[in-house]
Formats: sequence, structure tokens, C-alpha cells
Amino acid sequence: MRRAVLTCLFLLAILVQSVAVASAQDIARLEKSITTFTLDNGLRFIVVERHEAPVFSYVSMCKVGSVNEVPGITGLAHMFEHMAFKGSTQIGTKDYSKEKKALDAVDEAQARWWQLKLSGADEAEIQEAMDAMKAAEDAADEFVVTNEFGNIVEEAGGTGLNASTESDVTTYFYKLPSNKLELWAYLESQRFMHPVFREFYKERDVVEEERRMRVDSSPFGRLLEEFVATAYKAHPYGQPTIGHMSDLEAFTRGDARAFRDKYYVPGNVVFCLVGDVDPAQVQKLAKKYFGSWKKAPVPEPVRTVEPEQIAMRTVVLEDPGQPLLVMGYHKPAASDPDDTAFKVLTEVLANGRSSRLFRRLVKEDKSAVQLGAFVGYPGELYPSLFLIYAVPSKGFTAEQCENTIFEEIEAIQDGQITAAELQSAQTRLKANWIRSMRSNTGLARRLCGDEIILGDWKKGLDFAREVDAVTVDDLTRLAQHYLIKKNLTVGTIVTEKKEAKDAS
Repeated sequence: MRRAVLTCLFLLAILVQSVAVASAQDIARLEKSITTFTLDNGLRFIVVERHEAPVFSYVSMCKVGSVNEVPGITGLAHMFEHMAFKGSTQIGTKDYSKEKKALDAVDEAQARWWQLKLSGADEAEIQEAMDAMKAAEDAADEFVVTNEFGNIVEEAGGTGLNASTESDVTTYFYKLPSNKLELWAYLESQRFMHPVFREFYKERDVVEEERRMRVDSSPFGRLLEEFVATAYKAHPYGQPTIGHMSDLEAFTRGDARAFRDKYYVPGNVVFCLVGDVDPAQVQKLAKKYFGSWKKAPVPEPVRTVEPEQIAMRTVVLEDPGQPLLVMGYHKPAASDPDDTAFKVLTEVLANGRSSRLFRRLVKEDKSAVQLGAFVGYPGELYPSLFLIYAVPSKGFTAEQCENTIFEEIEAIQDGQITAAELQSAQTRLKANWIRSMRSNTGLARRLCGDEIILGDWKKGLDFAREVDAVTVDDLTRLAQHYLIKKNLTVGTIVTEKKEAKDAS
């Protein structure tokens, strides 16, 4: 037994050393390969040379998400994810001058229908207005070249064309052969500088259906929405990224234009290209295609500050499906010096087969079939949540899992973390970090994210050093200060108990 333990410690020491060496070498090499520049209008570019293959990955992030929405337009940031592929004044249209008039007619018809609905007009009049709106949409559709943007990318050999919306950022990305660099510059300048929100109301219907599937018809989706709304009393992190259904039914193309004019400005966007690219050529094309993008004020940060939580909050959802437990403790933003220590704490407590909760809940007690934890939910730009979740095994309840989690947190609060346990968590965290940057797209996403969330992509490169600096005392201090019940929100799905039928 002693020999086995010594062997494991020896192997762990080798792994720690190899990760440290790889980290130092990789980061030094990475820094030398990065070129950055900013256009006069404030648009930032990060270019990373990797010439192993004749391709490059492109990622852009706009510093806007559901956190920037206000009541009445929730879900609008997510709509841009759908609108991003609809084209521009030159892409996706047969004749934009005629299409514009047709789209204006759609807006007028939509406004009339909405006013009638708000005024309480009779159903026949409302239906007549709806029919007129549908007819106007059909007329505008006559000028649409469906999915032309995506087809151009695909025909050029592009792959992975997609977008995502989060609380803090909206991200666009795909890959192209390196000889299509100028095509990339043209496409993205069209998308960002000359967008046309065509098929807006039809796409809004798609988003409404997406909400029905992800939230309204999903026990987990319903719980998570209620959980986050309960955890946040004031800050817009409490709003659903998908949006409230009443807002989805009401916001307009005009709302989208105003939102775009405020947030999609050069100084609020970061572009990153990683792969077989020449930084000088990228800069030349950037000036040619994006230099005329008009400079505008960068939006102010969110003003609302979430007040300190003073009592534990709970959400219980009764549903016949799978029981679930979600626990969230308020924590500082990602820019806080303690953020890295929170990530280490996550590894120690709940991530990986060697974590404390996996050993207790899955291996020993067999009370859970799945569990995990992560920091920065629902966002990272502002103070957010340290989240733990568990899926109870058959015959066990969410409450039983919750009690075990409390026990392990109390042990950490008492300083019961060994040096080997800490070192193992640090090694896993650094290895995962290095692994995430091996792909061109992964690296581009990380650099863009660090530039927006941390304010400087270079700060993200200090991650391995920051991980190594975390001590047992740091984890104990965080657990004592943040992982306390008055700072906690708990959400559970409880299986409904069907009432016995009356035998009589």
C-alpha cells in the first residue's frame, strides 16, 4: 500500500513538473506570435501567427449581452445571434433599394397591428392587421436571397460558422482557408457595418419557439430561470438571456436598430484571428474594410449593483421528471484577485473524479449520478455566482445531496485540505487551460474573452502563475467568507407525489 501511494505521488510530481514546463514554454512562444493593433475608430485586433496549416480561425466578441437589456427588450441581444446571418445591404438581397421600401412597409404594418392589440380592438380588426403584416412580410421576402452569407462562407471552404449569446458578450466565429483573408474582411465589414434586419419578425417567432423548448417545456430550464431570478434581486444578471416571452412578442426592428447603434460600435468590439495569417496584411485589410466604420461612444457599464444577500433563498419546482439540485453562492467578478482561487476551489470541491464531492456523492454514498461546479454564472464581467449542481441517484433526494455538500464545505472552512489535494487541483486546472488554447478557435475565444472581461488579453496569460500562487489558506478564507448560507440560493426539482386515487 505504501509503495502504491509513493508511486502515485511520484507520478503526480512528474505531471506537475511537465505542466509547469509546458506552460512556461507555450506562453513565451505564444506571446511572441501575437500582434495587436487598434484602428483610429477604436476597433481592436488580436492576430496570432500559427503557420502549421493554411487555415485561420476568426472570433469576434461584442461587449453586449443580456446584462445590457432593460425590461421590455429582454432577449434582444440574443436576436442578434439570429440576425447575424441575414446579410447586409449587399449580401442576401436581390435589390436592396426595393427591399428597403418593402421592409419599411413591414414595420408600418407591425406598428399598426401592435397598437390595435394594445388598444383592445376587436379580434376581427386585429386579425385583419395581422394578415396585412403577413402580406407585407411576404412582399419583402421576394427580395431575399436566403442564407447567402452562410453559402458564401461554405463555398469558400469555410467551416464552423456560428454565433453565441451570453450575459456579457455576443460571439461570432468560423474558419476559412488562409487565401480567403480578404473575403473574411469584406464579409465581416458588411455584417458589422451594414446589417439589414430582414425576416426579423419571422426570426422572432423562431426565438419564441426556442424559448418554449429550452425553458417552458424543460424542467431544468424552468428551474434555472427561477433560480437565477431569485439569486438576483436588482442586477440584470437575473434576466433570462433567451428573454421573457412578452418581450419577445413585442420588441421591433426599430428596437433592434437602436440596440445595434448603441452597442455595436467599434470601441465595443474585439476581433481575433489565429492561424496562417500575416499581421501586416490583416492590418492593411482592416484599415481598408473597417476604417470607415464611424467612431462612437463606448457604452457605460451597468450601473445597478446587486445588494448584499442577507438570508438564504430557496426555489422548489415540483415536476415528475428527474430530481435536481442547484446551489449558488455570490462571488466577485472575474477581474477580482480572488477569482483564480475560486477556480482552484471549484476543482478541489466538485470537478473531476478526484474531487471531494465526486468521491463522497458518486463513489462512496452513490447518492448522485452526476455533479459539477463552475464559477462565473451567469456572467463574469460583474459579481456573479459560484455554482454547484448535483443529479440525485434513484432513491435519493436533492436534500440528501445538499447536506453532504454542506459537510464538505464545512471541512474546507476548517482548513481540511491537504497539500497533495491542492497540488492535484492546480495541475488539472493548468492542464485544462493549456489544452483549451491548442486549437486556433479555442485560443481566439480565450484571447477575445480576456480582452473584454479582464480588460487586457495579456492578463489571461498569467493564469498558470496565479494558479500556482493559490494556497490552502486562500481556499479556507474564501469558503469562510463566501460559502455561507446567508449568501446562498438553492434550487431543487422535487418529484411530484401523485395523490392516491379514492378507492371508493
